[in-house]
Amino acid sequence: MSANSSVRALFLGSAVAVLFLLPTFAQSPNDQSRPRTIKSSAQALSSEPELSSGPSDPKEEAKKIYKMGVVYGNAALFSQAAELFERAIRLRPDYADAYRSLGHAYYDLKEWNKSVAALERALELNPKDKNARQQLDLSRAMVEAERAGKKAPKNSETDKPDSETSLTKLYRIGPGDVLSVKVGLTDPILLTVNSLGILTYPSLSESIKVTGLTIDEITTQLETALKRGSISNKVAVSVEVHEYVSHVIMVGGLVKEPGPKILRREAIPLAAVVTAAQPLPEAERVVIVRHESDQTFTIDLDQPSQMNLLVRPSDVVTLQTNAKEFFYVSGEVASPGEHMFRRGLTLTQALMVSGGLVGKAKEVRIGRNDAGGFLVVTRYHLKDIESGKVQDPLVQSGDRITVSN
Repeated sequence: MSANSSVRALFLGSAVAVLFLLPTFAQSPNDQSRPRTIKSSAQALSSEPELSSGPSDPKEEAKKIYKMGVVYGNAALFSQAAELFERAIRLRPDYADAYRSLGHAYYDLKEWNKSVAALERALELNPKDKNARQQLDLSRAMVEAERAGKKAPKNSETDKPDSETSLTKLYRIGPGDVLSVKVGLTDPILLTVNSLGILTYPSLSESIKVTGLTIDEITTQLETALKRGSISNKVAVSVEVHEYVSHVIMVGGLVKEPGPKILRREAIPLAAVVTAAQPLPEAERVVIVRHESDQTFTIDLDQPSQMNLLVRPSDVVTLQTNAKEFFYVSGEVASPGEHMFRRGLTLTQALMVSGGLVGKAKEVRIGRNDAGGFLVVTRYHLKDIESGKVQDPLVQSGDRITVSN
């Protein structure tokens, strides 16, 4: 089994299941509750997949869609998760787990009545589901609190305006984006943001700088500008994103679907990017290069807990095999020399890989290069590690381990 088998089991199904990840790329900033599909990457995936286009067994397809909903729920993308759970239920009306998860998603969205309805249905289908029953009690309590005029408790993750989670619900306009602008009863017109981030509306004498603004902020600016040149004090303005262009990432390496991908959020979870790109069996890790902050992130595909890292515009995402790395052992061990390194290897494990201790070895020295390239040596007494007095240290790639009496 390859190193990314656990991630593949969680994030990959059929090609159709992968398509259902695309709402993260495509959701409109003005429609937080309904995922749509991408119209990018040379129009490769330009329309919403039909439910009937998947495998012939609707139960299997529902299961795959449900799993994708779980991915989105774990990433705090509750609107998208709810949409996927609803799709799974349409395919399989007796899907108790999907109803329970839908109830959780609605709870996180503060739609208490919908949460109650979904959870009640989950318990009708599976009366023994303790999790659903506990969540139903919470949702009903929120309904009662709302009726009594009490404020619902804040969600510490989703209510932080400056948290990373908020980036998954936000889109800021950039150069090249095409906006649909409707003023009053007139037909909407399409306007492209130019390379300087400027938007020009025909009836306005001055252009508006829109780069970095949300749709709501642009709408407000247009309304204000139009009022200045209008007899009426009230001008109804509607603005939507017609075509997303500015937020691009590059995906390459060991994937079936390489190339540029257009984001329709300020950030999306790495799990969604990897799944949509369809990793090849030999892919074992992901390297994300973020040029704007000169950062590089390396994540093993067999560590699903790390896949919630947010990918941002201009990031370069590359799937690779794990490069061969080594550590070196000398001294009082049965098999000194070069040995294969793996992440998570401890000192005592490294000594076992080296054939174990010989003689009366008492001390170990680990030589490691610091950030400046200078060798730093750390000494450990084996009896302190064996007794639990000192933590068994992690070995790093390139370490030089010397065992002595």
